Amino acid sequence: MPASSLRTNLVNKSVSLVHLGTLLRLRAAVHGDRTLLVFEGESWTYRETLENARRFARVFEGRRRARPDGRDAPLRIGLYDENRPEYFFAVLGAALSGSIIFGLNTGFRGQILAQLVERAELDVLYVRDPTEAALASVEGPDVEVLADAFAEAPQAGPPLERRIVPRAPFLVIYTSGSTGLPKGVVCSQLKLMGAGLLTAWRVGLRSTDRGYISMPLFHSNAWFLGIMATLIAGGSFVVRRKFSARGFEDDLLECGITWMNYVGQPLHYIVKALETKHGADGVERALAHDPRNRFRLAHGNGATAVDRKKLVRYLGMEHVWELYGSTEAAITTVVEPGDPIESVGRIRQRSVTILDERGNDCAPAELDADGNLLNYDAAVGEICRKIDADNLFFDGYYKNDGATSAKYRGGYYHSGDLGYIREVGRRRYLYFEGRTNDWIRKDGENFSAATVARFTSEHAPVAQAVAFGAPAPVADELVMVALRMREGCSFEPQATWDRFQEQQSRGGMDPKWMPDFIRVVQRFKETETNKILVGPLKRRHFSPDQSADEIWFRQRGDTCYRPFTEEARGAMREAFEANGRGRLLD
Repeated sequence: MPASSLRTNLVNKSVSLVHLGTLLRLRAAVHGDRTLLVFEGESWTYRETLENARRFARVFEGRRRARPDGRDAPLRIGLYDENRPEYFFAVLGAALSGSIIFGLNTGFRGQILAQLVERAELDVLYVRDPTEAALASVEGPDVEVLADAFAEAPQAGPPLERRIVPRAPFLVIYTSGSTGLPKGVVCSQLKLMGAGLLTAWRVGLRSTDRGYISMPLFHSNAWFLGIMATLIAGGSFVVRRKFSARGFEDDLLECGITWMNYVGQPLHYIVKALETKHGADGVERALAHDPRNRFRLAHGNGATAVDRKKLVRYLGMEHVWELYGSTEAAITTVVEPGDPIESVGRIRQRSVTILDERGNDCAPAELDADGNLLNYDAAVGEICRKIDADNLFFDGYYKNDGATSAKYRGGYYHSGDLGYIREVGRRRYLYFEGRTNDWIRKDGENFSAATVARFTSEHAPVAQAVAFGAPAPVADELVMVALRMREGCSFEPQATWDRFQEQQSRGGMDPKWMPDFIRVVQRFKETETNKILVGPLKRRHFSPDQSADEIWFRQRGDTCYRPFTEEARGAMREAFEANGRGRLLD
């Protein structure tokens, strides 16, 4: 039996027998007094976690029964908060009570947040602070403070757990939307259990392992690769309220961290923070052989080969399991020991392929002795998977049949990602080349290019604007817009900056959506139907040319857009080369 089929059968047989509540009860019975969660100096055992989950379950069941219309449908709960134990307990409580959790990105605000809340038809929205300006446009559900709800929850009462359907909607996690509004990926308890089982099995987690979760709890990375894998293995994990690269070393040594889930940019910040503190030549001496250092594994996506090699050397660890995948989880690969480190792993399913714009299979990649791709146009296309019965994980988008249908078209699941396949012997390896024109991926999150363009177009002097992802020196992409000014108007860097800041504070713009690069063009290339051709702009990104275009950019710490000078361009190339990504500029 093929490995992929064996793996799917293992997941089906193991996970269909239980749901998250059953797993939690079993772990509490076996590991009752063992620590599960560590947060800011406090810790909770498996038994305490189960009791806290039951407290929330009683709260949710009370709300369900108190509905004025008497409906017995699952309670719909929105969480709009930062990482804290109550968030974790609330999700587990929803699992026990058969409720549905909507994990709302705290970067959502204004009308974007209001529309998502309206579409979800929430019964209650739990927040950190109900007076936040981001919530001003939200109408409909009761809005309560999550910490207060936990403090007021009944501590006593009979265990309340409904009969759970493993494949029913349980956790909705938001990803990009090509029409502007983020899409809610429906995750069942079966999906979460399966993801945790595969992760724990793949990397060999043990009950003695302690994970490190710094990704937001509204992000699938935290659940698929961190929390669920820990629960399956019977280990423990440390939750950070917010990510801190400088705090990683102290957490690593003081808390006995053995592994972590990651996305590429934060991992790069960790590497740089260690080098800043100890020097590039001193990190290994300082940490690799420190007796307090138990770190051995990292599992995530979006890290460069350079950073992965450094992390292994600096911390004396076993392996970095670089993953290709998404919240939809329809296509997954991982870099196992011995795989080409520049790849994102071996493709084990024959159904995964690369399609060109006409829907034809792309040719295998041809590389020269230095690893450069020789047949880019013939080899690079969209990463797709032929639809078959093995659709364990992706159950569609919440109340968005159009987006679900768009993913499944022409007999294939379309990822929206670009890539190519390199054949080595009889093995096929996947190489990731970025996003299609509709989506941008930054800091491990996907969002709509159309949404960024819309916010840019709301700036009065702008006549037309398009947005797309541009190469980043470390991981994922930078946000770039190309815009044409109205007749008689010129680009004003400070006014543009101030407008984006205003849109973030009052207009619903996520800070991640703010453009990193702006190309001011005299005119766009268009089709015969007057549609702007984004492909040539994306391929050219911030490269110089002979046109009269202006290019402006920003970096961390800036308070205004700056001209992208030859000096700045040279510094950027050095950063790309240092991270092994120089080919992206060619």
